[in-house]
Amino acid sequence: MRIPLDLYQILGVPIQATPEQIEQAFADRCQQLPRQEYSKAAIAARTQLLQDAYAVLSDPDARTAYDGSILTDSGDPDTTGMELQESQLVGALLLLQEQSDYDRIAQLGSAYLQQSIDLNRLPSSQGSDQDVILAMALANLEAGRECWQQKQFEKASDVLRSGLKLLTQEQLFPSVQQEIELDLKKLRPYRILELLAAPEADTKTRQQGFTLLQTMLDERGGIDGPKDDRSGLSVDDFLRFIQQLRCHLTVQEQQKLFEAETKRPSAVAHYLLVYALVAKGCAQGEPDYVQQAKAMLTQLADRQDIHVEKAMCYLLLGQPGAAIQLLPLSRDQESLEFIHQYSEGAEDLVPGLFLYTERWLQQEVYPYFRDLSDTPISLQDYFNDQHIQDYLDTLAPEPVSPRMPAVTTSADLPRLATEGTETLTSSKASSKEGHLPAQTTYRQSKSRSKPRQPTVKQNVTPLSSTSSMGQPPIKAKTPSSPVNGGLGPISTQQDKRSSQLNTPAEEAPPARSQLQYRRWFMAAGAVALVLLAFFGLISQCSRQEEPVPDAENSASEPTAPVTPDPIPASPSVSPSAPTSPPVASPTPSPAASDEVTTASARQTIQSWQTAKAEAMGKDHQIASLKNILAEPSLSEWQRGAQSDRANRVHLEYTFDDLKINSIQQKSPTEATVEATVTETAKVFEGGQQTTNAYTADTYRVRYELVREQDQWKIKQMRVLN
Repeated sequence: MRIPLDLYQILGVPIQATPEQIEQAFADRCQQLPRQEYSKAAIAARTQLLQDAYAVLSDPDARTAYDGSILTDSGDPDTTGMELQESQLVGALLLLQEQSDYDRIAQLGSAYLQQSIDLNRLPSSQGSDQDVILAMALANLEAGRECWQQKQFEKASDVLRSGLKLLTQEQLFPSVQQEIELDLKKLRPYRILELLAAPEADTKTRQQGFTLLQTMLDERGGIDGPKDDRSGLSVDDFLRFIQQLRCHLTVQEQQKLFEAETKRPSAVAHYLLVYALVAKGCAQGEPDYVQQAKAMLTQLADRQDIHVEKAMCYLLLGQPGAAIQLLPLSRDQESLEFIHQYSEGAEDLVPGLFLYTERWLQQEVYPYFRDLSDTPISLQDYFNDQHIQDYLDTLAPEPVSPRMPAVTTSADLPRLATEGTETLTSSKASSKEGHLPAQTTYRQSKSRSKPRQPTVKQNVTPLSSTSSMGQPPIKAKTPSSPVNGGLGPISTQQDKRSSQLNTPAEEAPPARSQLQYRRWFMAAGAVALVLLAFFGLISQCSRQEEPVPDAENSASEPTAPVTPDPIPASPSVSPSAPTSPPVASPTPSPAASDEVTTASARQTIQSWQTAKAEAMGKDHQIASLKNILAEPSLSEWQRGAQSDRANRVHLEYTFDDLKINSIQQKSPTEATVEATVTETAKVFEGGQQTTNAYTADTYRVRYELVREQDQWKIKQMRVLN
């Protein structure tokens, strides 16, 4: 059998090599040992070829004669190369493999094996057959890795599988089979990216990608599953891979994919499904999908901080009051600062949330769907769409707490959209203008009892070459990581509101001065956690005290519902953790006389504080409100307490001090009281404290009192500072 090798190629030296170079090359090649899977006969055949080549080229006369023969035969393909005995073929294949001549190995090996079949060779030749098969399989392995490094992922897969087939058919060399199988597993993410990146019209190719992805997900146990699919991707790496993958999928494809994954279940899939539903609802003018997204976010509330996202859904559903009520519950300080910054000068937070939502859709949502990446988003068009308006008009209004009312109504949203965002940003020029704050998307789990989940960042950096995902181990080279050798890194410049899913969340310190979180509960006063003796003292003094000097001369101010400012948590109150003995039940308002004195005003406000504490506390005893509130405050606070109970939010706070500043008696049945209240609060969400305590929070509030059934009740409230 003739092989395309000459003696110089066997030693790996040029024809101009010096005797010293030939000597060194021979020594080096003899020290290089083939893989241990080869038989001793194959290794001996290789060694013999090296020795024969060295014997000729180290002898000046023999080398001169050989050089002459090469020049004579160079033009004749039938005489080019070397004529070898059949027993020497395996040694030649080893030498060709060292020269990376994989195509020649395939040709010679196939010819040899075909000849072996034709001649019905004797069993004694089976050892040589196995060595030839091994050489061909290893040639496929190395050739596949070279294709991998050249980003020809499907070709790499075909070559690797061809090598694996050679071994599995004959059930040979299981360790080499495992090596090839492992490379195929590590290559699979890049094949998926390549296949799904194909044009949408190429359905066959893309379907192959979906099939591979589904297999990979099943082997891992889901997006954030704990199983090993042998791809070399850690949980974090795989989530980055999913993020990069999304850019190649349409809205419909992502919806289908993540709906299926939510059934495993998967918190990550729930969150990504929210993005798909919101994108679909806004792009197709179908707010029902936004409604579904809001419901999905509710399912995540017990383990992730999703209040900003949920607030945006409420806004898109034309419910600004419910939207801004959720913002104080979030610990996403940067996003809240953005919203407050762009609401400066407005009567509520809707303008800032409106701008945040539009930019969130532009920067964080649409770019990661292949069919929306070039689609502009305009909330002006969205809210001016008559079909959308008709749908929004059919929605039942969400209960809105009186602690944080929205001046902007659903009817104002089309006007706000028409005005555009330029007016919101014209005076806000800064280095960050036009961009959302860099945040994390997947929130951190608040349940420490659950197993640790993966950390996912949508704004991720490329994986380094030391990633846990394996490299194609091409010999004599140090290739970059497959992660960086694919269709770009397995990462994205994705949603800047990315986050950790499962590590314990760090509590964000309150930034009340920046976020204008002052006192939504100011109007309510504080829990009536005063000493019983103190009530006795009030009772004794109530008939003797005169009205506060100048109270009757106080200017009357317009009556309006209190507009309290929020604290970073839900407005619920629990009378636990008092510094003084708690009152077991709400103290009813004292029997009303025609005149409101300092003592009676104090007792009325303290009764309100007690009722509010029970209604907004852990048990949400809403019936307590009827004892002290009149309309319209009664309905407002009942809706707020019901909303808190539905959202599993409550507040524990302590009343510290109450000072009656002035009293204005308008009639025997109406009066106005201004008071200064000092209190401390702790906010809880899902049974866990979400903010620090607020100590010595002092504010002024005006109470509008009305006498009903011989009892003074609070009709309306307004915070004055």
